Amino acid sequence: MPKTSPLVLDAMIVTGNTKAAIKAAGGGSSDLWTVPPDQIHYDPRDNVRPLDHDRVRHLAELMKANGYDRKKPLGCFVRKVGGEDRIFVYEGQHRYHAALLAIKEGGFAKDKEIDRLPCVIDESKSVNRVNLIYAGITNNDGEKLTPLQLAEKVIELQELGEPNASICKRLNITDQTIRDVQLLANAPAALHKLVREKVVSSTLAIEEIRAHGANKALERLQNAAQQVKAGGKAKVTKKTLDTPAPHKIADVQAKQLLQALQAVLHDPLFGKLSPGTIAGVHAALTPHADMLDTVPTKRTKYPVHAADEEGRCRAVDKVLSPPSKRTKDRMAEITLGQPQEGVWIYGTMYAIGSSYASSPLRLYERARTFPTRMQAIQEAARSLLKQLDSPHAKKQKDLPVVTGWLEELLRAPDPDWTEELALAAAKQRMDEPAPLTEKVKGKRAPLHPATAWPFPTGARG
Repeated sequence: MPKTSPLVLDAMIVTGNTKAAIKAAGGGSSDLWTVPPDQIHYDPRDNVRPLDHDRVRHLAELMKANGYDRKKPLGCFVRKVGGEDRIFVYEGQHRYHAALLAIKEGGFAKDKEIDRLPCVIDESKSVNRVNLIYAGITNNDGEKLTPLQLAEKVIELQELGEPNASICKRLNITDQTIRDVQLLANAPAALHKLVREKVVSSTLAIEEIRAHGANKALERLQNAAQQVKAGGKAKVTKKTLDTPAPHKIADVQAKQLLQALQAVLHDPLFGKLSPGTIAGVHAALTPHADMLDTVPTKRTKYPVHAADEEGRCRAVDKVLSPPSKRTKDRMAEITLGQPQEGVWIYGTMYAIGSSYASSPLRLYERARTFPTRMQAIQEAARSLLKQLDSPHAKKQKDLPVVTGWLEELLRAPDPDWTEELALAAAKQRMDEPAPLTEKVKGKRAPLHPATAWPFPTGARG
């Protein structure tokens, strides 16, 4: 039988008179008792966890900058010691020691000096060791702000005009902490979702953003989240990220492949492909017919309106973006004109939050024209995406709705595309070098993340 040591029990508390103790300490009361800090006593046995000196140091610096927060009084009781009634702290020991340390060191901001501490003193009949233990456990069951919550508040303080130096001083944090939480605050909303759902820790998210950039970090963390979920786990760790993922197509790539194959199916020149290719496309898409977008097969005839003397054209069609979920307003539009049969031009407008721009529907000497309506729409979409790739526009919350819509337009098939147009376009590509803006290190630019979810349905919005 193992040898054991006898359990040492604390002596029974002999409670004292509250008013007598307050009077003897020179305290007073308003809504709370207020007591000079040096008249409050401390016994480590009255607190459920040991004193953390780093925590005391942190709180002392906060008190020097901000004073003592009266909304957080100390929890105290009165103990009879040597015939005297003395006030002992049992809840808020770190605040109590921080106040003593701040007073000892000095250096308070103006009007932030501490001369008394607010106290709530328990009634003597409720004070016993059992109740102190219960209170100590439950009252310490709190959580600090997560880095993401801190990030949101730091950004809000900055928007209110607070300089970083003041934020650092009043929160006792470093410039590096501000830089880290800003990285997290400016990350995509999908990454925030992973953090809020505790799939990814804030610390790991910040490390990934710092190492790979926000978009690449999101891709890595989403892939890792799918990997751990498939393994029956819920949380992504550094070890998960360091483990090579199996070569599987994720939902994001699956949707993009499905949409690309659908565009082939609905291309007007689909019938010109070899029989084997046609059969392969049909075989691949038939099981997923209910997931495909419906594409009209009937071509619409649009009127022709010649331009006036100044080149202005009447609109014959307008393509609108989805509405904002917050304001219900349409945030962007593409206006189309057909000044001659088979000659199309476009105008654009967007108004997303405080970001706004527009271009007129006008035919002028150097204006580009397009042989089909869809070609004009897609060039307008490219123009809008380029305009929206600005620091101011990127701050607008509804931007992903608009960019997702524009990317959908860029993948849409062209019902008016003909073999003659295809041959003419091919000849033009052979005669003219591709613009540098269309090359990204020899690779095709990736699709915008907003286009990758959810899967398409059979109905268009």
